[in-house]
Amino acid sequence: MPQQWLKKFPSGAEIVQKVIELRPDSVLMVDKRLLRRRDCEFELFQSLEEAVELPRAQAGFATIAEFLAAAQTVLQRRKARSGKSLELHMREILIEEAFQEGKDFTYQPKSGNNPDFIFPNEAAYLDATCPRERVHMLAVKTTFKDRWRQVTEECSDLPTRHLLTLQEGVSEAQFKLITDAGIRLVVPEKRIERYAKDIRPHILTVEAFMAELRAV
Repeated sequence: MPQQWLKKFPSGAEIVQKVIELRPDSVLMVDKRLLRRRDCEFELFQSLEEAVELPRAQAGFATIAEFLAAAQTVLQRRKARSGKSLELHMREILIEEAFQEGKDFTYQPKSGNNPDFIFPNEAAYLDATCPRERVHMLAVKTTFKDRWRQVTEECSDLPTRHLLTLQEGVSEAQFKLITDAGIRLVVPEKRIERYAKDIRPHILTVEAFMAELRAV
């Protein structure tokens, strides 16, 4: 763990880069690589949080307000990490798999009501002459519950929106609502086992989603 991290908590992107250094895993299929790195990141984040925050907690707080402020900082940091982690890992894997940022994908585009990724790029999405079947979008939500509805507002002119998630299963009724709304789930292969058997054939693995992109 870099010593400077003990003085200033690193950004999510810095943590992801350290994880890639620790778990290059370049020979693994992308689905397994993604999950291994996510697990490593969680362990690294926990170790860092323990090293930075435990001494402060053990030193005590002078007031309740001081304690609440410290707790809020920790909780906000956890929430921010959870929200950005998966998309940062996906961006790195795309690059490793020879997708060139700016040419083959745009990360955090401003168009289309701000999806997480547009393929092949934002310029193609904005080009009215570009056939819509050549353009894909990918939203990223670690878990979604009812938040999948937000994806229907992103790139609404595309016939299908894709949603990458680590969600461990949904009911068949909810899955029907999601698919009827034009959303197709992308789930790492190991996590697809958590879904009902009738649902599994309709979910893309990360590898399968990337194969679709290459086939366009």
